[in-house]
Amino acid sequence: MYPTLFEEHKLLLIDRLEQAYFPIAQIPTEYLNLIIPYAGLYYEYDDDYNVLSQHIKLGPFSLWVHDVFARKDIVLRPYAPFHLWALHFMFEDTLRAETSKTSQFTLEERQCNLFNLYSYMHRVPMAGGQKVLSFHINILPSDLMLLVQHHPGLYYLANKRVQRSSGIINVKPYHINAVCNMLIRTILSCRYIEAQAVHFLERCCLDLFINFAQQDAISDEIRPPTKEQTILFNQIFEYLTEHPHIVHTEDEVAKMFNLSGVKLAQGFRAQFSIGIAAFLHMLKMMMIYNTLLQKACTLKELALISGYRHIEEMIREVEKYYNCSLAALRRSM
Repeated sequence: MYPTLFEEHKLLLIDRLEQAYFPIAQIPTEYLNLIIPYAGLYYEYDDDYNVLSQHIKLGPFSLWVHDVFARKDIVLRPYAPFHLWALHFMFEDTLRAETSKTSQFTLEERQCNLFNLYSYMHRVPMAGGQKVLSFHINILPSDLMLLVQHHPGLYYLANKRVQRSSGIINVKPYHINAVCNMLIRTILSCRYIEAQAVHFLERCCLDLFINFAQQDAISDEIRPPTKEQTILFNQIFEYLTEHPHIVHTEDEVAKMFNLSGVKLAQGFRAQFSIGIAAFLHMLKMMMIYNTLLQKACTLKELALISGYRHIEEMIREVEKYYNCSLAALRRSM
């Protein structure tokens, strides 16, 4: 079914034809604090390396997290058993991948790329002592086209021309911005299971794709920010994420940080590949979803905190954002 490798060559499946997860009892205890409760698990090891892989199927998305540690020098052989696109985020270290004898690219720490992958094994050497966390979201190209119908921000990305061979779709790699980092941390720390996890995590995956699509679409138009601009907009980001229960308008945020509305909007989009209004809405939806499932307050209190006049309006917006029935989710807890 899959290629068989020997000696220092180690197969790393980017996706699988069918899932046969490992029982959690077979996972070493040192990995338990890394496990997403709703994820299916795989664990591979020998004298040379060990890897914990976590997988969650989320609508059109196939989410994978690989924690890889090389005890000795090895060659990872990533392999996709069918044609897919993989939005990949790299953490903890840098690796150099080889797509052919003459083509190489670097998987830099804290960079993201979108890969067009066919059934072909790449070469990724790892030195003994190296550890990486590979986080990627797979999607079939046809499913991405279907998403455009409801999320037009994906149109530019879904209509990109690709080669008939495996490779990177974006022309240049992108740094993992603060919004993507927040979404990934949210996924890795998600304690929900069953339907509560599916709706929440699927939306996080969608937002990661939309953010990447926006970054790729405007990359040629954006000037690198100055050090002062980076510090200022990171301060804005930190304030907003630390105060999700406070309702803010764009004008209020601009005044708080002595900016015009135009400079706030332009700078925020350039820094984080999302509009300030869309980001405020994202934070509000996350806060409401989490508060509702935790049953931390009444619906009336939550609507008041969130700036809604009517409970029904709040529920309608959250259900549209997460494509769910909140009443059903709360009953299932």
